[in-house]
Amino acid sequence: MRVLTGGRFPLLRFDRGDAFPAGLEDWCAEQKVEGAAIVCGVGMLDHVDLGVYHGAAYEHLLVEEACEVLSLQGNVSMRDGKPFAHVHASLGRHDFSACGGHLFSGTVSVTLELVLCMLDSGLVRPPAEGAFRPLDRA
Repeated sequence: MRVLTGGRFPLLRFDRGDAFPAGLEDWCAEQKVEGAAIVCGVGMLDHVDLGVYHGAAYEHLLVEEACEVLSLQGNVSMRDGKPFAHVHASLGRHDFSACGGHLFSGTVSVTLELVLCMLDSGLVRPPAEGAFRPLDRA
């Protein structure tokens, strides 16, 4: 993974074989990022685990083939003291069909580039499902 631009809106480039979003969480931990919005992302992923939440559990779809990332957005918050990337993605398959949902994991197939918006204050995601809150620094 490479940082192509820094500042408040860093552009990150993940390379073939990188795990995503795990690699983003690792980078956020190294950089001490406690809150960010994932503005957009483009590239290709394979070995993707997508999910759709049904109120009590996720239904999973495993997509092994390399797919174009049509849309990718989300946020980074703190969960259990570590950065947690909550990412949703829409993927385009080679037959021009599309699928999408919560992105649990994937492997960068060629490249994946994304833009973050660094937040002035961190976010905390509670252990139970629910809305995140500002990071309490007191």
